[in-house]
Amino acid sequence: MRGVRAVLFDLGGTLYDYQTLAVAELESLIDLACCVGIEAEPLALQRAYQEALRRAFHTYLPQRFYLHRDLFRDAALGMIEAFGARFAEEELQHYRVRQWERHARDFALRDGVAETLRELRARGCYLGIVSNIDDDQLAHLAGMADLDAYFDSLLSSEAAGSCKPDPAIFQEALRRAGCRADEALFVGDTIAQDIAGANQVGLRSVLLWHRDDRHPPCGEPRPRHVIRRLPELLELV
Repeated sequence: MRGVRAVLFDLGGTLYDYQTLAVAELESLIDLACCVGIEAEPLALQRAYQEALRRAFHTYLPQRFYLHRDLFRDAALGMIEAFGARFAEEELQHYRVRQWERHARDFALRDGVAETLRELRARGCYLGIVSNIDDDQLAHLAGMADLDAYFDSLLSSEAAGSCKPDPAIFQEALRRAGCRADEALFVGDTIAQDIAGANQVGLRSVLLWHRDDRHPPCGEPRPRHVIRRLPELLELV
């Protein structure tokens, strides 16, 4: 087996916990509801948005490429329409601006991420991000987390013209890394997108499984490795 020359990472859910931004997301939904004249309890807004987001994911996920700004726009519109309200594009733009301001307030990397990345760099590994988000969102998150200090490449699905699990985004990440698939680890937290896509191109897939209340799924696609916390990755390199 070849040695590890590159370690590629998913971003959301892997290097940071979406729950870190849960308060920011709810506050932003309340703002949006107020702007369009919806009077509803925060929990009702949250449920309506989550249902609209689920429907949007089912629509977009089978596509090999899509813009995430379109997906999240559809989710916001779905929530608004669930309450019979109308909207204007300016209101959606205001919602996104306030949402990102709150992200900057609350964002934090998971425990052990910075230390693990520094050690991987010290061991001579090429480090890359491979994320299903648009260019502007990746730049937004990268700025908050100072990702340029750790990574050699930040690859968005928009830049790749491909969304995980489509193989093209992984192939572009490997091209940037200048190595073969069997010389690289890919670390992600989703089976359907991260593990399935990485396996498809021959990457050595690593599932980051944070849940302590249940074991990871044992069916296919199966990750090459399973870790519970990111610092455990060092044992594989």
